Amino acid sequence: MNRNKVGGKSGAARASRAGFTLVELMVVAVIVAILAAVAIPLMTGGKKKAMASEADSSLGAVRACLRAMYAETRNYSKDPNGNTIQAGDPLTSIPGVSVGDLEGKYFKESDYDVASISASAYSLRCRGSTGEVSGVTITLDQGGTFIRTGL
Repeated sequence: MNRNKVGGKSGAARASRAGFTLVELMVVAVIVAILAAVAIPLMTGGKKKAMASEADSSLGAVRACLRAMYAETRNYSKDPNGNTIQAGDPLTSIPGVSVGDLEGKYFKESDYDVASISASAYSLRCRGSTGEVSGVTITLDQGGTFIRTGL
């Protein structure tokens, strides 16, 4: 009995068929590289959008304060005490928004301001200044419309 033969094939023939060829491995490597090239930018953009949701939430809370003030004064640019709110003012100048309310993980309180304001309209703005949100700008108007740039 020949010990080199198992199942009718010699050990050398069986060994040459085991595993993958170099071409098969290269094809798999190219496919993985293409998938990574497509997926990584998509995931990175999603991460920035998730970070921007922090600013969306804060701007929405300030919007609620402005709406309450407008219900009382019928004017977005005047608070109940008669003080004027102007473009460029920090959002903490709005009644109901306290120092520290807008401090978050990604956006700092100093990133928020009043972009424009009149008796009947306003635009609130958050401009990311640090880390991964640097260059991200989010604005919110009195109609509830968000405009996001830099994502």
